[in-house]
Amino acid sequence: MEHQGRLTQWNDARGFGFITPLATGPRIFVHISQFQQEHRRPCLHDQLTYMMGRDERGRLRAENVQYQKITQLKPVETKGIAAAFPFKAVGLILLGLLSIYFWFSGISPNPSLEGSTSVADKASLNTYQAPQSGAPMGGEGVVVRVLSDDNVGSRHQRFILRLASGQTLLIAHNIDIASRIETLQSGDRVEFYGQYESNPQGGVIHWTHHDPAGNHVSGWLKSNGMVYQ
Repeated sequence: MEHQGRLTQWNDARGFGFITPLATGPRIFVHISQFQQEHRRPCLHDQLTYMMGRDERGRLRAENVQYQKITQLKPVETKGIAAAFPFKAVGLILLGLLSIYFWFSGISPNPSLEGSTSVADKASLNTYQAPQSGAPMGGEGVVVRVLSDDNVGSRHQRFILRLASGQTLLIAHNIDIASRIETLQSGDRVEFYGQYESNPQGGVIHWTHHDPAGNHVSGWLKSNGMVYQ
């Protein structure tokens, strides 16, 4: 029986990773030798089809893995669009002129959009400025302390990162959904993307994983070339 899934963890140097089924079920181990199409290396988030099998020790693994075909959309001919859709063409021209005006005048046509899109950029500045609670945030830092797991409710791996600005953040990584960073220790550099929540100690980053229900933007952690989500 053929299954469909997404490559949610991949170590290209060692040639193995894990597939998360699109339907319900546990993640499945996959090795580079099982990919039937050799024209390119696997990439994180590839959509795949595969068969279920077992290795010589009886463990489940993906076999006969293939990249899922994505239908290419036919390019739209631009010739005659303005003639066919005159009102849309005029609207696009006006929108472009307004954007140029706002750019040179320093006025933001939508302050709420300006604030939301600048959050991730501010996280990379040396001068730290915390975003609002609930906003997405990405960046990187050095592990200064590894804490014990939080086992109340969903289990979370916890550690403290120090950013280039000197600000510290608590990372709460849900290990009931995503894989744990097993070898994590002080001094390691970790990249992150998740949701920021403020607290008196500096802030917490959570949602560093995919959403099984597909209702939330997927977050992730990256350490030593491995992506955990």
